[in-house]
Amino acid sequence: MSLELDTKAYWKDCDGKDYDDEFIKEEIEEYVAKGGRIYVGTDSMLLAHKCNFAAVIAFHSRDLNIARYYYKRFKTGSVEYKELQVKILEEVALAIQTAQFVLKLCPEADVELHIDIGTKKRNATARFFKTIQGWVLGTGFALKVKPNSWASSLADGHTKGKK
Repeated sequence: MSLELDTKAYWKDCDGKDYDDEFIKEEIEEYVAKGGRIYVGTDSMLLAHKCNFAAVIAFHSRDLNIARYYYKRFKTGSVEYKELQVKILEEVALAIQTAQFVLKLCPEADVELHIDIGTKKRNATARFFKTIQGWVLGTGFALKVKPNSWASSLADGHTKGKK
């Protein structure tokens, strides 16, 4: 099962206000023209009978005095996501899809993916690191993982609540 980045659904800001793709395009183009890097993060939350996913497009630059983001949330009833590998790979696929969406809107964008996996043995996701690293780097995107994947933490907040 693979989630699709629904182009009909609206992006939301941290207050839950809706924005269409044209607005997001303008935001990305303006930010990139100033030299900003786009950060894409995803995360998921497995619940009893469903799995919630969220994708984030974040703008953050101390030099440009910018810190904002937009997100989309996805809910699925698939039981396949109870297997950690399936859930993590879906998060990565959604991140890549979101990054490709950003590049479609603004081909000159510098995009970095923030994936919610660890590299230390105590992290259950560490065993997937090399596979995910190869996949992401093979698509041409820069990669950050725990503890440096802050954009995935933004997404995390939108996998739980109703905002």
